[in-house]
Amino acid sequence: MAQKKKPKEGLSAGDNSVVIGGSVQGSNIVMGNNNTVSNNSINIAPLFDEIYRGLDIRIDLKADKKQDVKEELKEIQAALEESQPDENFITRRFRNLQRMAPDMVDVVFETLKNPISGVATVIQKIAKKMADEAGLEQ
Repeated sequence: MAQKKKPKEGLSAGDNSVVIGGSVQGSNIVMGNNNTVSNNSINIAPLFDEIYRGLDIRIDLKADKKQDVKEELKEIQAALEESQPDENFITRRFRNLQRMAPDMVDVVFETLKNPISGVATVIQKIAKKMADEAGLEQ
């Protein structure tokens, strides 16, 4: 007499099926054949490098104030790099930044939204300051 096959224990799925157990938050799930997977996360480190360089060349902030601003920016950067940024935490950091260096907030927002726009914002601020200074000298 032929022996019957024992059913496999656990989950069983048919051809081309996907079985997921546990949390897949932050994971890429790829189905099908001949797939290409790319990482859609944005590397914001170069943007912050540009912001830090802009901060370093400012002459209107004292060294200790620059350091405080840089620390706030580092905390903002770290929070934005998390898989689920804490909006309240980031808002508090920007409020602190607003108190220390109000014009930096505009530059940071514009740089993060659109790097070219951030550069344009810096140029506009410099042009306005130079125009104001030229007006005072006459």
